[in-house]
Amino acid sequence: MSGTGAQEREGTDAHLLEDIARAAVRRHANSGTGETGYPAAAGDGWEIRCGRPWTYVTPAPLPARAQGWKLHLSATPLSAPIVLARAAEVLARHRCPFKFAAALEDLAALLDRGADRGSVGKFVTVYPPDDEAARAIAGELHAATYGLPGPPILSDRAYRPGSLVHYRFGVFSARSALDNDGAYSSSLTAPDGASVIDRRNAWYSPPEWATCPFESGQAPVRTAAPEAILLADRFVVRQAIRHGAKGGVFLAEDRISGRRVVIKQARPHLSSTLGGQDERDHLRHEARMLDLLAPLGVTSRKMDLFEQDGNLFLAQEHLEGTMLSAWAGEEQLANPGGWQAAAMSVVRRLARLVRVVHQQGYVLRDLTPDNVIVGSDGDCRLIDLEMAAVPGAPVARAFTPGYAPPEQVRGPRHGPAPTAEVDLYALGATVFFLATACRPMLAADDTPGDRAWDSRVRSLVEVASGGNALAQAMAPMILGLMREDPARRWDLRRVDEFLDRPDTEPGPFATPAHRLDRVDQDRLLRDGVAHTLRRMDRDAAGDPEGRGRLWPASGFGAASDPCAVQYGTAGVLKLLASLLDTPAGAEGGIPESWRSDVTATLESAAGWTARRVAAEARPSPGLYFGRAGIAWGLYEAGRVLADDGLCTAAVDLGLGLPVAWPNPDVCHGLAGTGLALLHLWHATGDERFGDMAGRCADALLASAERTPGGVLWTIPETFPSALAGLVHYGFAHGVAGIGTFLLAAATGLERDDCLDTALLAGRTLLAAAHPIGEATWWGESPGGTVKLPHWCSGSSGIGTFLIRLHRATGGERLLEAARGAAAAVRRSRLSSGSAACHGLAGDGQFLLDMAGLLGEPAYHDQAEELAACLSARAVLRDGLLVVPDENGDKVSFGWNTGLAGVLDFLHRLRRGGARSWTADVPARVTAPTATATDGETP
Repeated sequence: MSGTGAQEREGTDAHLLEDIARAAVRRHANSGTGETGYPAAAGDGWEIRCGRPWTYVTPAPLPARAQGWKLHLSATPLSAPIVLARAAEVLARHRCPFKFAAALEDLAALLDRGADRGSVGKFVTVYPPDDEAARAIAGELHAATYGLPGPPILSDRAYRPGSLVHYRFGVFSARSALDNDGAYSSSLTAPDGASVIDRRNAWYSPPEWATCPFESGQAPVRTAAPEAILLADRFVVRQAIRHGAKGGVFLAEDRISGRRVVIKQARPHLSSTLGGQDERDHLRHEARMLDLLAPLGVTSRKMDLFEQDGNLFLAQEHLEGTMLSAWAGEEQLANPGGWQAAAMSVVRRLARLVRVVHQQGYVLRDLTPDNVIVGSDGDCRLIDLEMAAVPGAPVARAFTPGYAPPEQVRGPRHGPAPTAEVDLYALGATVFFLATACRPMLAADDTPGDRAWDSRVRSLVEVASGGNALAQAMAPMILGLMREDPARRWDLRRVDEFLDRPDTEPGPFATPAHRLDRVDQDRLLRDGVAHTLRRMDRDAAGDPEGRGRLWPASGFGAASDPCAVQYGTAGVLKLLASLLDTPAGAEGGIPESWRSDVTATLESAAGWTARRVAAEARPSPGLYFGRAGIAWGLYEAGRVLADDGLCTAAVDLGLGLPVAWPNPDVCHGLAGTGLALLHLWHATGDERFGDMAGRCADALLASAERTPGGVLWTIPETFPSALAGLVHYGFAHGVAGIGTFLLAAATGLERDDCLDTALLAGRTLLAAAHPIGEATWWGESPGGTVKLPHWCSGSSGIGTFLIRLHRATGGERLLEAARGAAAAVRRSRLSSGSAACHGLAGDGQFLLDMAGLLGEPAYHDQAEELAACLSARAVLRDGLLVVPDENGDKVSFGWNTGLAGVLDFLHRLRRGGARSWTADVPARVTAPTATATDGETP
């Protein structure tokens, strides 16, 4: 089936479900009084609002409930028309509002293996007018749809065993408003008037005060997880490896053999197709692959395939070893002298595994570093073989981004399985990752063919291979396997010949790491600025009430504050103001001919932001998600534009910031508020801001949890926030960011108590440091095992604080740890995404801090290496070369997640200067007191 045919069919199906709903309500229109007691309205008495992904069906007039017990019905693509037809008859008769997935494509998204577990399966949502009506409607819907197929809805409870009808207590029509985390949400209201987050957990979890009107006939709701679960009277499950919409993966003990096994679960009807297949069929197929390939040494042995409680389970031998995605880094650290030889051995074994699979007549379709286990002896096995298929057999499209060639990515949603050449590409991509730790993710240009795919792959390989002897030795094979034209890819015979050549073995030396030269830096900066100017929504910018969004956001950003720094306009305001601050013709500046366009865009965006902020309440005071960052961005815009009205709006917004707040962090809370207040104090000279910053410091000192030799801050468990209970070391939510504000307050406000606590924060971070070789890492929280290099929760954010504390106090251990953080950043550059929050832009800013604060140009050179990585990921949009956002395949414009933060890094890389959103301190402030540091400066 061609892609065009698939699109035509989707277009044909688009109104199928809508027509079914319209027919049902039409039969019951103008029928007088409905069974719930609400009179029929004039005309047909119904409003149908069509959109994607939902279509809303509402009788009018009907009082809207803010919250209550709602009903959900699940379905498969095959059963959906019948489920909707029968449900709509019941709901139309009761004159009850409902919504449904607008098209079969939207239902498929709700059934996808990657769907959010709290939303999976919710085909129809019903909003009963009261609890009595809810009971009656649930009973009729159950009777009308009983026996039809549909998956379980994890966030709800089934009305009866085997029913498609499920229920949960939640928001109906409560107005969506910005919450403490800077996102739009609708909250529940408790009987005492308290606001309660409507959490869509992947398990039934109604509020304690919500009395359930239903009798489900099932066992009482479990309130605590069991210590162990027995499956098939044989397997004792004690640990979940991961949870997903399609089912979990568990580690268990086989009571018969005494061995550890891995158990995969497939829930019924997940990933259902119009052909009637679902995840259970995939799991049965994987079991057949184990039977076929395990005896050949390719994969693990099947232990059992069984059904229990409507789910299918596959038990298989647990392979001792490490995923290749983790093994590569661990082996390089543990075995630096023998790393290259070990890696070459793994490459040869991978090629052998792929050959064996192909000899059995199958193509893997999903070979990635996460699907390879490397044992302690260096041997390899493949896992997760449910996508393996006979070339040409009908399959659903499946791939992992970065490891699939263009023809697989562009293939039809349902069509013939590809040929073995897709595995050859995946082998090259997997070897590339093994050698470089770089995921070969290349987002598509908006006009395919504008740049040759092979040249893009070559550029990525060249950047990733710099300073890497193994990658440089493997580069000819990687490039040969990853060619765009399947017919020109190396086959396995040629791979073997290459690996057997004596000169293939990597030598002891490699060419230096690749740095982005200034011409390319300027292009990436200017193209990004031009794209930002083009993509502002001019219609929204002119809206007198500030509605809509000025720049597109994806994922969580679409539900976030459109004015805040993180995903919204404030970050773009700061960027554009910085560009206008740079004189025309200066390094890192924009052409003089652009200044009028940049100025006009800044004027429009700042005016829209001021109108939107004035019209909408926003509780979060934080720097990146809240009002503090918006005030900062507005003031910078007003200053550059010489617009007194904008400056006044910014000052008023700043003066309205709270000086006490439950969340102490930078992103959402008080430390970020304090940084903005210090900035506004220095920018305006208004002493009120300095006084407010001091009171923020007082509140943070009072909430500090002092331990022997250290200090932590906790976001209170009772605070209505997704971050409640969090204790972090990092900059975004923890010790490093709070310490940075206290250090700035110590300098600006001459506060010894702030300096003492900043030093305790430094000591806390030194004690939590994990040096590995030259690099230094931190867990995200006490006891945490995940170690990241980034600004938000890792080395670059902690280093951002430590290098400033060193500059202020001269502590040598602080400098040593900051250098270790910089080494971690450089080491991770190839595996990092683009974003300022958790990627190259933020990490590069830290390296520029090191260069500037220490006067060491080598760190500037390293920042240019990170810029080269950004350039290698860049995509063409309207002929402009721009860097994708945190997702790697889209372009958005927020500061911490998208293009604004990337462009500010590139701008600072060229022009120098201070780091945005950070209050820097002069060298050597007041010496710490002995009581705060136990007589020792970190």
